[in-house]
Amino acid sequence: MIAEKPEFEIRDILREHISNGAIDLLRNMARLFAGESGFVEKKMDKLMTPFGKIKILIDGETVSYSVQEDIKRDSICSHVLGRYQIVVPYMPDGKGHCVSCIFEPVCSYKRTPESGEHFECQSFYNENRFKMSIGIDGEQADYLENGIAVQVLPDTQKEKCVFGIAWIDGVGWNDSDDIRGRDAETWYAADPSLSL
Repeated sequence: MIAEKPEFEIRDILREHISNGAIDLLRNMARLFAGESGFVEKKMDKLMTPFGKIKILIDGETVSYSVQEDIKRDSICSHVLGRYQIVVPYMPDGKGHCVSCIFEPVCSYKRTPESGEHFECQSFYNENRFKMSIGIDGEQADYLENGIAVQVLPDTQKEKCVFGIAWIDGVGWNDSDDIRGRDAETWYAADPSLSL
């Protein structure tokens, strides 16, 4: 008969031989096999990107936020290095509000709008050949120098805004179209409706 080890001893043995990152990966894989979403919620006071720290503002005031990280990559955006959703809850109060997702720049960059039907997106390219896209469902976003904003109308009944953020490397502003085929991946990955 084999003696069973108490759970805490097995966990301690595993920790000796497997890094914390590997343990998290195994947990996430177990969630996926159990049929759970590919996004894992993390409470963060900041999300760091190759372009700088992400900030969420409501009416110009910085607010804390929750981040959902994508742990699975589909074939549409398999090269994306970071894929996140930021959910910004709010209570409809009969007043208009502005909800913004911006980054605090740590590098020089160029920007371009890349919107689609019911999807507003702005992308940024930096000198280190990273591209980042910030997107939101809807059709009337404001393109900011360092992000994107949406106006919440007084009669809005929604109780949240969801921003999608994704980035990829090896993509430059001046790349030819045949080389830039990979850069469309951030556009798909930043669409909150495609990643749920």
